[in-house]
Amino acid sequence: MSARTVSLYVVSLAAVSGYLLWQGRERRRIVEDLRGADRHAVYESTITGFKTLCVDRGGEGFEKYCDAQRDFLELFPECDTGCIQLLAKVERGPTR
Repeated sequence: MSARTVSLYVVSLAAVSGYLLWQGRERRRIVEDLRGADRHAVYESTITGFKTLCVDRGGEGFEKYCDAQRDFLELFPECDTGCIQLLAKVERGPTR
């Protein structure tokens, strides 16, 4: 592999990593910027939907949705030990 190809891979990896890091911080900032009552309402609504579709039904057919909702719920300060345990119930492991 040439030095140019390696450099291209390194720059691409750095760009993707930077974007993902920025996106994660942006999502966290959005949650933090919500007023207390609004944030709590969004949290309650999201965790209720998560329980209904991802826990009670086993996430059948909703894997991507459940993954996104789990990641979103982890951003809330309201997500306490019980919440983390609930999220762990539907955490997907390796398929092979």
